[in-house]
Amino acid sequence: MLWQTEVDGWNLLGFQAAPGRHADYAPGSPDLPKVVDTMQRLALLWCPDLPQLKRAERRWAAYVEPADLPLLRGDTLLHTDYSPDNVLIDGDAARLIDWAWPTLGAGFIDPGCLIVRLVFAGHAPEQAEACVSPASAWTSAPTRAVDVFASALARMWAQIAAADPNPWKNGMAKAALAWEAHRCAKLRMTESSES
Repeated sequence: MLWQTEVDGWNLLGFQAAPGRHADYAPGSPDLPKVVDTMQRLALLWCPDLPQLKRAERRWAAYVEPADLPLLRGDTLLHTDYSPDNVLIDGDAARLIDWAWPTLGAGFIDPGCLIVRLVFAGHAPEQAEACVSPASAWTSAPTRAVDVFASALARMWAQIAAADPNPWKNGMAKAALAWEAHRCAKLRMTESSES
């Protein structure tokens, strides 16, 4: 940050320009491992419990059964808005910008948010999950917690698209629904193999 001022109730911040181009999320893009690496490094940062940071269990409370809300709890600093416009690629590095929705919660939430973006960009849900699989928070996440979060994102994006049905929001709603359906199908296969 280079400067900060307040004018007529607006808090204005001036930042140094960051080099790079927006990330490419298309299947096979060489940007994807860079984005996941940055996500992993973010998950290792310590962040105090600041009052301005939302907690995941509060942020998604409208989309999750109350008994399941503890599954979203955690102390990981999360970006949660992995739009390709919010990721700058500069050489081998990916930088996260536009921190409009910082959240403290379970570490698997950021990979889940990225999965929906990847499905929207053309990945099948299982391919999107494979892309985020290097993230340790993803591989160690309880299956039930991931399933609950996938359903929460499907409900959230459906509500967003219903309120403002433009093509982009409808596409995100379809992507989130496709991931939820994939998670439900995996659950049914697991249950049938255990029977």
